[in-house]
Amino acid sequence: MTIVDTVQIILLLLILLSVNKPLIKKIRIIAKRSIVFTIHLFSKLVPKSDSLVVFGGENGQGFRGNTKYLFLEMANNPKITCVWISRNDKVVSQLRRQGYHAFKHHSSKGIYYQLRTKLVIHSHSINDDFSKSFLGGAISYNTWHGVGLKKVWGANKNTFSYKVLHDKSWLKRYFGKLVVKTNQAKTNYVVSTSEAVSSYYPETFLVPEGNILQLGQVRNDVFFKDTKEDFEIPEWIRNEKIIMYMPTHRNFGKLETDINVVIDFNKLNQYCKEQGYIFLVKRHMYSSGQVPSTYENIIDISEETYDPQLLLKYTDILITDYSSCYTDFLLLDRPVLFYSYDLTVYLQKSNEMYFNYFDVTPGPKVNVFSDLLSELDQAIKYPNNYKQDRKRVLDIFYSTDNQQEVLHKQVNYIYENLLNLQS
Repeated sequence: MTIVDTVQIILLLLILLSVNKPLIKKIRIIAKRSIVFTIHLFSKLVPKSDSLVVFGGENGQGFRGNTKYLFLEMANNPKITCVWISRNDKVVSQLRRQGYHAFKHHSSKGIYYQLRTKLVIHSHSINDDFSKSFLGGAISYNTWHGVGLKKVWGANKNTFSYKVLHDKSWLKRYFGKLVVKTNQAKTNYVVSTSEAVSSYYPETFLVPEGNILQLGQVRNDVFFKDTKEDFEIPEWIRNEKIIMYMPTHRNFGKLETDINVVIDFNKLNQYCKEQGYIFLVKRHMYSSGQVPSTYENIIDISEETYDPQLLLKYTDILITDYSSCYTDFLLLDRPVLFYSYDLTVYLQKSNEMYFNYFDVTPGPKVNVFSDLLSELDQAIKYPNNYKQDRKRVLDIFYSTDNQQEVLHKQVNYIYENLLNLQS
């Protein structure tokens, strides 16, 4: 560590002490951030292996999504060693049983591989998917996990990153950047899906424009082919006519409305019986209220571990609100309904959006349940309504070359540009 680094740490401690918080809490925050910051600096000095790639995803809790498919493909390459790092014991055990390298993020081997890797591939942030302290010298390849409306990270005024980077005090801004940098690796890339999406990613992820890679979302490849994974979805879902309700959260549950208030399950069940549909509810983890289990045509699958993309693949009509799931669903060109019963409150108190909500939601917008049933009726009878609008919005979120399978395109880019290997 250089003298400059030492001075920076001391000044960082002083600036954190100036924050108006109880002393004990200040000391804890200072101690934690100082340790993380110091380890993050030292991790840059550890020699990196050009043949080692570390993967993670789903906030360290799952094995699915974009990084899963990249891992399974790249693990077949004898020129590199692929290691999955997780915070979840079940994920580690599952992958080890299948013969893959997998370790807990705080285990001795997990720490070793994080310190030694040249490249980390993840779906959220290195803070969420790994132990960020050990990755200061790596290359970060962030696949992200959706293409949505909501502002996040550096673009969200409620986050630590936004607040500290826009603080009135230049001193707090300067040392705040040091803290923010511990959530990043030495070099950082983020995967985008279109020019429109790429335009706001530098502000969101705090990376240069040249480090935004317009390579699509690998997890959507399941829409374009059938594999043995499809059988992980129960046969009754695959064979029935499905309406899926997949809402997002409201300020991490703080603004949630009980689902029984916004949906009349008795009327809905009767309607689905008459139309021959099964209504599946896939709620966000922060949702409130219990879905009644007494209805034959309404089933809550929120606690199931089904892959969301495979569920979308077997969905005939999607109902959502502000969730990014609909932008992926547009690839299937099927009806989408937007049940935005709390739009005004959501925009005021939960999340700002990158786009005007009404410009990029290609389907009916309703805010009362009776209208939802009416629009469902229209979607069933006339599925091609909004077809042109769906295509218009799809082209905003997904460039033409990303409206198809993209796995091999991404793998080839990683090999040739980040690992200097021939694919």
